[in-house]
Amino acid sequence: MAGRGATEAPEAARVAAGLGGLLGPPRRAVLRATRKAEGLPDLPEAQIELLRALSSSPEGLSPGAAATRVRVAPSTVSNLVRAMSAARLVERVRPEHDQRTVVLTASKEALNPLEPVQSR
Repeated sequence: MAGRGATEAPEAARVAAGLGGLLGPPRRAVLRATRKAEGLPDLPEAQIELLRALSSSPEGLSPGAAATRVRVAPSTVSNLVRAMSAARLVERVRPEHDQRTVVLTASKEALNPLEPVQSR
């Protein structure tokens, strides 16, 4: 029996990967079309999730707290913040009381187009 389970697991992983490859592009196309029809910003889902988390915390979040809230690895938040800072969607603020830390906040530019997303 141990041998059978061992061969089923790789087969299931192969099928899951194949389905993911087939379903991913249509899913992204539907999301893009829905965002366009609703007048929502055309941002990757991970960026929208991070903006939702930051906008629900007006005092801001540390990168670690943001990672926990969005349920991603801290390195993923770092990559998101790098791209989103360049697009002026996220601001990095150093608190007066501790210049060694950073607090992430959603920028004003991000909050305006995010309002329709927040209401859904």
